[in-house]
Order: sequence, then C-alpha cells, then structure tokens
Amino acid sequence: MASNKVSMFEKISFGSGDLGCTIIWNVVGMFLTIYYTDDVKISAAAVAAIMLSVRIFDGFSDLVMGYFLDRTNSKLGKARPWILWSAPFMAIFLVLCFAVPDFLGETMKIVYAFLTYFFLTVVIYTACNLSYCALTSFMTDDLQERAGMNSVRFVMTGLGSIVLGYITPVAAKAFGSYVIICIIYGAAAFALLLLCFFVCKERIKPQPRRPEDKVSAKESLRVLSKNTFFYYLVSFFVIDFANAGITGASGMYLSRYIIKDDAFFGTLNMAAVLPQVIACFMFPWIMNWLRGKWNTIILGYVLYVVGYGMCYLLVGTTIESGSLAFYALLIGNGIKGIGWGIHLVAMFAMIADVAEYGEWKAGRRLEGATYSVSSFGFKIGLGMGGAVVGAVLSMVNYDASLEVQPQETLDAILTINFTIPLILSVIGLVISITNNLDKIYPVMMKELMVRRAEEARKFSHEEVDRPHLDKLAENNAQ
Repeated sequence: MASNKVSMFEKISFGSGDLGCTIIWNVVGMFLTIYYTDDVKISAAAVAAIMLSVRIFDGFSDLVMGYFLDRTNSKLGKARPWILWSAPFMAIFLVLCFAVPDFLGETMKIVYAFLTYFFLTVVIYTACNLSYCALTSFMTDDLQERAGMNSVRFVMTGLGSIVLGYITPVAAKAFGSYVIICIIYGAAAFALLLLCFFVCKERIKPQPRRPEDKVSAKESLRVLSKNTFFYYLVSFFVIDFANAGITGASGMYLSRYIIKDDAFFGTLNMAAVLPQVIACFMFPWIMNWLRGKWNTIILGYVLYVVGYGMCYLLVGTTIESGSLAFYALLIGNGIKGIGWGIHLVAMFAMIADVAEYGEWKAGRRLEGATYSVSSFGFKIGLGMGGAVVGAVLSMVNYDASLEVQPQETLDAILTINFTIPLILSVIGLVISITNNLDKIYPVMMKELMVRRAEEARKFSHEEVDRPHLDKLAENNAQ
C-alpha cells in the first residue's frame, strides 16, 4: 500500500532520533565507567554496585512504560508524544551524570552518581527509547520498509559512534572535564530527537477497540507469557548489549593501559563500527540472501565468535604497532563489527514480527509491551557490561592512581575485552540455532490478515447496530 511507504527524508529523520539516543548512551556506555573510577575516584566495586542496583529498577520500568505506551492515544499519536517530552531531560541528565561535584565526600559522590544515572536510564531513557523503537510499527507495516528504516538508522548511529569515539577522549582532555563536551552532545541530541518528532508520521493506527477490550496489566503479562519468541528476543538483546557494554566500557582501559594512548580508542572503535555501518547498509540484501532475519542472527553470532576468538588467541598485554597482535586486534574488531551490524538491524526489525506472533498466539497485539524488550535488553545488557567491568577490576584491586598497572590488572583488562564477550557469544549462538521465527512467519501472517478482516467487519457491524440497540433498550425501559 502506498500509505505504508516511507520517504528517504523521513527515514533519515527517523534515524536522527536514534542518533540522538546514541549520542546520549554511547557517551554513558563508553566513558562513564572510566570517568567514575579515574576522574571522580569512585572505587571499581562501588561502580559495579551502582550499575547493578540500577538494573533492578530498569526491569520494572520498561514493563511499566510499555503498559503506558499501549494506553496512550493522543492527537500526536501513541509514541511521538513520549519522544517530545523526554528529549530535553535526556540532554540535562547527560550533563548531570558527568558533573559529579568535587567537594562531595566519597559516599555522597556515590549517592549522586546513583541518582543521576538512575533518572537518566530508568526514567527518561526508558520513556524516550522505548517509544522511539515502537514508532517503527506505527510508521509502516511493510517488512521491507521496516528493514530499510532500520538500515538507515543504524548507518547513522554507526557513523555517529565513530565520531564520538574519536572526539570525546580528546575533547575531554582538552577541556579538562567531560562537562562542556556533554553540554554540546546534549544540545545535539535534543535537536535530533525534535527532528524525528516533527517529521515522522504514525500511519498505522491501532485497531479500534471497544471499552471491554481494554487490556489489563495481568492480561498483558499473560499475552507476553505465551509469546515464545519474546523470550528469544530478550536473550538476544541482553547478550548483544552486554557484549557492547563490556567492550565499550573497557575499551578506554585497553587504550590507556595496554596501548598506552587514550586517543587510540577512536581507532579501536572505528575498526568495529565502520564494518558495522557497512553491514547495516547491506542488511536488506543480506536478509534476502539468507532468506530471513533469524538466519542473519545466527550468522551474526558466528562472526562474534570468530572476531572475539581471534582477539582472545592472539592479543596479549604488550602490543606494538604493526605486530601480529596489533592487526589481530583491529581485524577481530572488524569481524565482530560486521556481526554486530546485521544483528542490530535484524533484532530491532524483528520486534514488530514478534508482536505479530503474540497477536497470532494470544489474540492481542501489544506493541508497547513487546517493544519493551528493546529498552529492557538494551539497558540490562549495557548495565551488566558496566557492572562486569567494575566487578572484575575490583577483584584485582584496580588503582587508578597508578600510571603503570600491574600484570594482574592488564590480564583482567584482556579478560573483560575478549574472554567474557566470547563466552556470551557462544551462548547466543547456541540459543539462536534452537528455533526460527522466519519459518512460520508467512503462514502466521496469512492467518492474521484473515482474522483482522473478520474483526474489522464485526466491529463495523456493531458500530452500525449500536444506535438501533440503544433505541430498543430505551423503549423497553419506558
């Protein structure tokens, strides 16, 4: 249908929304841990505790936000209003996270860090990013258009991530703190989210529901509990973003203490992200070649295992430019980046498919509750990443005041960067080969189209007959 087509400008505007979210979260994911340990001098154990404790609340906030999103009906749409109001607070709390006051004692610094990180991730980012992800299913129900939108989206965020990786360490050092660069980033993120809000349109209207059809929280949980692929998607998001969180948060430690150059973080990041961008751009062709999104998930995990495995086997605690270990580090990151790119597009494009599977199995289509998987898995995974970095460093008594770290700490940094992500990737590969949504999707959609048409006719007849029935009831009462 023509109404389901999305122009390239609207796709770019849709991508700008995720670029705004990426600016916020990449800075947090890549630099907040090392900011806490090296600049604020919060212990690695305390950082791990902050990350883990916030994750406890995150699990509930995503489900709550999904519940509210399913019940949002306004002139601005269902998802767009949440993007609008949360955008300025995203910018404000990014700055607050990187502005821990020097005059506070250690305990109060930990409290401040917890509160600002909590409100950014549990409240504001949940409202913004979950609504943004759900916007996909309201803009179009064409699978190719959805894949195209997500390809453009992740090309933009990938390029943005490359720029952030190069600029942030250098800018933070030049300014003497992260505050100024975060003010700039916050303003940019705010503008990008507004562009997404004003340009993107919600074409797919929710099916009309009668008052008796409203879904309770208990009913939402029942529908999700019958959605097998919801659990698969949760596991994919958690594993992938845990890997991203671990390697992102530990990359600066690798650059600072093993490469001995903070600026190398940009090159390390680009080695992974540039192939990721290319893979995102090529995703529609890769998906068609592999005959479905699920097969791209499997291929992505294979590439993860190869990339992380190469680094695990060949990279040591001493790396010289031009050495085998040096090139293994860059090439391994590149291979992993290709897997990450096709995973990103596949997972986010698959959420709408999983929502449709839930409608097919349980008779309810819950976009908000199903899309909570993206925000839930994203934040749980990245939070686990930051917590793992802090926990492992605390085990070796990491001391940020030491310019030269002991061998035990260097080994721990390699473990964080390569060993743990390799183990998670193997787990993800095993999970992914046990099922396949693509195999049942065509039959499922044929049945759903018939069911939806019958529901629409039934609802239409009820609306026509209701005035007549009301009149009969009034006459009987008299």
